[in-house]
Amino acid sequence: MAAVLETGPLPDEPTGDAATSGTPSAPATLTPVPSGTGLKPIERLTSDTRYAKIVPDSQQLTALQYSSLFTRTFVRSDFNFCATKISVARGGKLRALDKTLRETSEWFTQALAWVEQHRARNLPWPCETIELEVKRPLTGQLVRCLSQYERLFKRAIETRNEQKLGDERCSAMIANAEKKLKYIVQVCIPDNDQYDDDGNRRES
Repeated sequence: MAAVLETGPLPDEPTGDAATSGTPSAPATLTPVPSGTGLKPIERLTSDTRYAKIVPDSQQLTALQYSSLFTRTFVRSDFNFCATKISVARGGKLRALDKTLRETSEWFTQALAWVEQHRARNLPWPCETIELEVKRPLTGQLVRCLSQYERLFKRAIETRNEQKLGDERCSAMIANAEKKLKYIVQVCIPDNDQYDDDGNRRES
């Protein structure tokens, strides 16, 4: 299982379609709550107005707790963009997103299982909490991947601090986990017509 920790090559990262019906609703207002993380509270998510135009299949708020700067940055800058793109994805692009999110979650599951074998102590971490609006099931899967990243981030550092994991291995694992999440953004970028029905990206 140690192979999941290697920073091997990711799939080729491709190098923009939002059309919905319905009356736009106002973006949710975020209330900053100071905590001990040292992270600046998120006051507003990028693309909130655009995401507010999406008519939900089923709408719910999901709480995400985070302690890492990476998750804060992803949530603030990329979450609403990805959620919007997921909401309007059709055909091959929807298949590509489903496959990418599923494989990312599976990777996190395997990496977490490997780290947990070291039996490092669970320590209390200060955290921020933000409520994210989920309008499609795949958006919920994205929130799950972010939660898994947070768990891996904490457990890897706890394991390293007990000298059961080397500094380089710990850093490589976290860096590879971040690449997995950044790749989801890359899959979101192309329009629906840039994907074949089987989910593969069309050649230019």
